[in-house]
Amino acid sequence: MDVTELNVCMERLRAGDREAFSCLYDELSRPVYTVARRIVQSREIAEDITQEVFVRLYVSPPPPSIENPRAWIFRMARNLAIDAWRKKQSTDIDDVQLAEADVADAVALRLDTEAAIGHLPAMERQILSLHLDGDMPFREIAPIVGLSLPAVYRRYRKAIKTLQNLL
Repeated sequence: MDVTELNVCMERLRAGDREAFSCLYDELSRPVYTVARRIVQSREIAEDITQEVFVRLYVSPPPPSIENPRAWIFRMARNLAIDAWRKKQSTDIDDVQLAEADVADAVALRLDTEAAIGHLPAMERQILSLHLDGDMPFREIAPIVGLSLPAVYRRYRKAIKTLQNLL
């Protein structure tokens, strides 16, 4: 779905068209889920975040002044995921320490792509996920994560290099 089609769906959604919402959900739910999952590293929490994103989208779609609704949706998903990740970190620090202590599990996890991505710093995971899963160009990612375009590109390249080394 290109930007024009997305804007048409958003206009229809603002007018109360449920079919437009269904179209948006079908198109964006999987990438939104993947972005959230890569940040929070939990299937259940990512599902909750995806649901929350689309509930908010249905109740209050972005105003027509938003030039790129796709970026708006992914920014909302990212912000919700970061909030959930922070909350999760404060509640299960002991679980993280136990997981890190088990060297055999750490070696096995490195063979898995998702586990390798989990070893990346949070910002690099977000950039990687927005670009690969959200199919967003770097110029759209930069304002979402609050970095310059060259900084986003450098972090993306660093993340790819780290994954190559881990795998």
